[in-house]
Amino acid sequence: MSKLSLLLFWVFSHVSLSAQKLDSLQNLEEMIVTGQYEANSLSKSVLKVKVIDAKRIELQGAFTLQQVLANELNVRILQDPILGSSIQLQGVGGNNIKILIDGVPVVGRENGSIDLSQINLQNVARIELVEGPMSVNFGTDALGGVINIITKKQSANTRTARVGLYAESLGQYNTDISLGKANAKNSLLVNANRNFFAGFSQIPNSRNKLWKPRTQYNLDASYTRFLDRGLFRWTNQYFNEDIIDRGVPNIDWTQAVALDRHYQTTRFSSSFFYEKKHNGKRNINLVGSYNGYMRRFNTYIKDLTNLSEQLVAAPYEHDTNWFHQLMSRGTYANVAFSQKLGYQLGYELNHEFFFGSRVTDNAVNMGDYNLFTSAEWKPFKHFLLRPALRIIYHTKYDAPIVPSINFKYDIRESIILRGSYARGFRAPSLKELHLQFVDAAHNIRGNEQLTAETSDNYQIGLSYAQKWTSKIFRFEPIFFYNHIQNMIDLARVGNGNDAFFQYVNINNFTSYGTALNVEYKTEPFQVSLGYSITGRKNEIARYEPSTLFFYAHEWRLNTSIFIKKYNLSLNYFCKINGRIQIYQYNFMQNDVSLNYIDPFALMDFTVNKSYLNQRLTLTGGIKNLLNVINVNANLSSGPHASGNGNAAAGMGRSGFIGIKYNFF
Repeated sequence: MSKLSLLLFWVFSHVSLSAQKLDSLQNLEEMIVTGQYEANSLSKSVLKVKVIDAKRIELQGAFTLQQVLANELNVRILQDPILGSSIQLQGVGGNNIKILIDGVPVVGRENGSIDLSQINLQNVARIELVEGPMSVNFGTDALGGVINIITKKQSANTRTARVGLYAESLGQYNTDISLGKANAKNSLLVNANRNFFAGFSQIPNSRNKLWKPRTQYNLDASYTRFLDRGLFRWTNQYFNEDIIDRGVPNIDWTQAVALDRHYQTTRFSSSFFYEKKHNGKRNINLVGSYNGYMRRFNTYIKDLTNLSEQLVAAPYEHDTNWFHQLMSRGTYANVAFSQKLGYQLGYELNHEFFFGSRVTDNAVNMGDYNLFTSAEWKPFKHFLLRPALRIIYHTKYDAPIVPSINFKYDIRESIILRGSYARGFRAPSLKELHLQFVDAAHNIRGNEQLTAETSDNYQIGLSYAQKWTSKIFRFEPIFFYNHIQNMIDLARVGNGNDAFFQYVNINNFTSYGTALNVEYKTEPFQVSLGYSITGRKNEIARYEPSTLFFYAHEWRLNTSIFIKKYNLSLNYFCKINGRIQIYQYNFMQNDVSLNYIDPFALMDFTVNKSYLNQRLTLTGGIKNLLNVINVNANLSSGPHASGNGNAAAGMGRSGFIGIKYNFF
């Protein structure tokens, strides 16, 4: 970490703690839904859930999931020039992190991860994050944690009309609009936005960008029918993105051309929700959804003299793949069967289909069908125990019974102790099983003999929250341990001209550590200070360097001042990512190396001001104050790993302004 970043961190922390003033006191009893029998407050939930609300997103000037989560403790964001951003929670990432929108899975993984920069936050009420296995609640792919994005809903007898504009000096221009109307029986809400990014390069006027140009379109529409003590809701979401990887010009006396590659992503989902409460104690929740994902890759020869384009003739320079998922989940919960007992019964059905030239026979599918149950038992007044169990039938794997157990002990009204053990399960994906990606530059194959990944996770945490009339002090330490067996990675198989790369069970992975968050809120300021340390160890099959733990540190400081007289808030967000090290199998060289990413800090300063009785809101500021672009690194894993001695961490310092106007 540079001396400048340490100095800035020290200065801001001391200034913030001694002089800053903030915003009205936030409600400690924020409601959450992820993993609950019914919407519940944070203090009453047996699960430890992190919540990022819409106000925090607005104050940060964030418009994608990647930008918000980059500020969270125990969260690491990794960047790929083509595949976008991916996430690690408690050191666990890739296929093991499940991302949901209103409880419905987001599909379409590239190299095992969902691109977080494709998930727009314009219509988001809050983000709920649970670390550790949630396989009992949400099935396979939830082995490392769950991120549930809760969208905004149109309440009865209300209207919505909102427009927004956003501009950033590095070439980002966004527009969005929301329209909604509801009476006592029906509600309709429509949201649309366009995000345009011109690309970023350290070389002025360079045609080939380090961060590729992209254009995104989002359209969401939802209809709600309000019922007696319940509702029916139908939502539709459409997303389209075009990424352009412009090649280096090839100019001589006969021509001026370049090779341009377009990566187009399309997502569409349609979901039905039914919620019903009976006598305030029994709840029924049903959801059914279809998710479609298309990834198209085309290569063009661009004539730089007249800007015409021509498709490259080689077939391996073009590809289209389709992924479809059908899902249904239902739960019945009796939240007060007796004074000491409540329970939940549920089912979940998933079936996936993959069509494309890169899989065996151009079409594969698999499914898993689940029953799960849990109980909330209060053996005495201040102690809550939740055992849970999921039974899985998988069309390709003999899945184990997956258990978990959580407890919550209210030592005092202000002190809560939570602990959990959870077993995780992840079946290999269709790509890992059936991929056949063979062209002039690749020879990567799936493996139908793969073993499913399993994991064990232990967590214990304390929450101390002291409330006064106009102040809140919160102190929250947490300790965690993860062990994953049979982790899947690419390995080299064969020798010489017969060599190819194949997914194999190559790794056992362990991570453990602690995180500490301290928060103080009063009028007119608030400060949140956090620290975490995570140790990682991976035991790679057939190789010796696997007995050491490598430790990574993280620091976070968020502060805000609210000046009531001017309806103005000043906000500072800082996340320092320490050096991360881990052994990786280099499937190109068929050996193991100790890879790393050096430390770096991301700091933003924003100003937020409202006018016209909160109808007009302006947010502006400076992002990436330390002008971080590349950091020293050595990475050998992944199909697009550069191996060039650095990793992309930011796009340099930039200024931005966002405007939102609410007509009602």
